[in-house]
Amino acid sequence: MEIPTASPAVLDALADATRRAALAELVASGATATVGELTAALASGPAGSGPDAAAPDTTTDRADLRTALHHVHLPALAEAGGITFDPETGLVAAPSDTPFDREWAARLVADHHDPAYDATLAALASARRQVVLYELLADGPATDRDIAAVVAAHERGVEPDAVPASVAEVVELSLTHTHLPTLVEAGFVTREPDGTLAAASMPWRSDPWVAASPIGSWAAVE
Repeated sequence: MEIPTASPAVLDALADATRRAALAELVASGATATVGELTAALASGPAGSGPDAAAPDTTTDRADLRTALHHVHLPALAEAGGITFDPETGLVAAPSDTPFDREWAARLVADHHDPAYDATLAALASARRQVVLYELLADGPATDRDIAAVVAAHERGVEPDAVPASVAEVVELSLTHTHLPTLVEAGFVTREPDGTLAAASMPWRSDPWVAASPIGSWAAVE
């Protein structure tokens, strides 16, 4: 059972406004920069334009921002394949032909500077959670066990009725203790009075990057 999903690694790396701003700046400049130069660019203003464009808080101490970039944000982007970063020299760049070099990722980075969007991306940064949303949007409210069977079927490349009960049970435990609470907390799903799960109103489905992404076929609002 094949269900289109967007790269969890890309979404996870972009689930932080500072990382989105850093990537936007590197892509806009098209050049290799030092961590110090990137810090100065982010502290002085956004790489993009428009009334809603915003960089990380310009009141943030530059030394703290530089430290966070060097030890947290740039390594995270590099590990996900979005940039090249040498912690020894402090040189960083955004090469082409990476998992981030896609229309949907570019739109996401360009359109969503607000840290308030971090939680949305963090909730989507899981293939299992994306499959849960697919199932609820496609077929309506479902039990945890039925959803688990769909998730397991997707991961095994089979139909849900071919998933052994023991496998569905293990997946259900993972969903119940980790993924479903995340989706509920994000406001993506709700628990119905009868115990089933249902898709909630999700404003992010109307965002342009969604339609351009691999999940656009089932997640984008028509």
